[in-house]
Amino acid sequence: MIVTGDPAPFVELVAPDAAATHAAAWRDLSGRAAEPNVFAEPEFVIPALRCFSKHKLRVLFVWRDAARRAMIGMMALRLPASGFGVARVWQCNQAALPAMMFDRDAIDAALQAALAGLAREQPRIAGVLAPTLEKAGPAASALEALARRANLALRALHPRQRAVLSPAKFAAQGIDARLEKKRTKEWARLRRRLAEGGALTFAISSDVSGIEPFLALEAQGWKGARGTALSADPVLALFTRGMLQNFAASGRLAIHRLDRAGTPVAIGLVLRGDRRAFYWKTAYDETFAAYSPGVQLTLDLSRALERDAFIALTDSCAISDHPMIDRLWPARLELIDCVIATKPGAATGLSLWLKGEELRLGLREAAKRLVNKLRARYSPRAGRGG
Repeated sequence: MIVTGDPAPFVELVAPDAAATHAAAWRDLSGRAAEPNVFAEPEFVIPALRCFSKHKLRVLFVWRDAARRAMIGMMALRLPASGFGVARVWQCNQAALPAMMFDRDAIDAALQAALAGLAREQPRIAGVLAPTLEKAGPAASALEALARRANLALRALHPRQRAVLSPAKFAAQGIDARLEKKRTKEWARLRRRLAEGGALTFAISSDVSGIEPFLALEAQGWKGARGTALSADPVLALFTRGMLQNFAASGRLAIHRLDRAGTPVAIGLVLRGDRRAFYWKTAYDETFAAYSPGVQLTLDLSRALERDAFIALTDSCAISDHPMIDRLWPARLELIDCVIATKPGAATGLSLWLKGEELRLGLREAAKRLVNKLRARYSPRAGRGG
């Protein structure tokens, strides 16, 4: 008698336009994901693929077997233009995490199959860069284990932190008890001043009718003046409306709104995936910037999320050292980028690429610091929250 093991995973690399044909299986994978990530779900990625640059983008799907009975992995990849170098897991400018997802019960097999399949399809590629991974999360741990097991070169890059709200960790102590008393007293004073012109009301909805007021409010502020508001670019506006409608249809869009006398002074958009929420965007009326409307909204939003027993963690989706959210949310998510070779013996090619990448990141960070410095000088209230 011949005894065979489990069938080998099946890997396919498809063009962006073909990815939507697997939306149902992909959505099923989202419910089994090792790490909740709305930015890797079809509701987000499919509109992004349709709207943003598709040059050299491919979507890699890993199936449990050749019969495609269940999807166990997905990675959207930007292939190197020359065919040589490193493929990057795609993270579009509107995403706080990469477009990568694996089955919690098959992450090791799915990752190994994904790299092996990519090496077969693109033999000149030396490795894969997976950005913005939780340092202690399942994906980073699985990559480290695979590197040891298969003798693959692995490097961790760009360590950083991002603010998160972790109500499970502070169950006995809400956000108000964790904030500095001097600041909470000042914010309470500003809230009373803001309310002098009309009653303040805070509400949460998931209705698509709340999308347009957010876009209009954002366009009125500094982003609108600079032409960077979501509604300023027709393609970006198309993506935003389509993506938000997708999440609203599945009941996973929460629009947090702070009104004064029935008119919004601040609106925040939260996307929900499994037990994790993502504070995706916020906008506020700069007419009332002196009263910190963005902070007022975020305080209300934070209290609401802390009361939600189903949410274990809320990701701020913010940059490191954000001037507003870092003051409100003391917990931090440790993030890294990981680059792993696709096959043994690729360490030399990977090292050459890393040297160029380190130079690129250094230049990018220097430019970002300069831009932030100029922004702080000329737009002192340009941060999230006023």
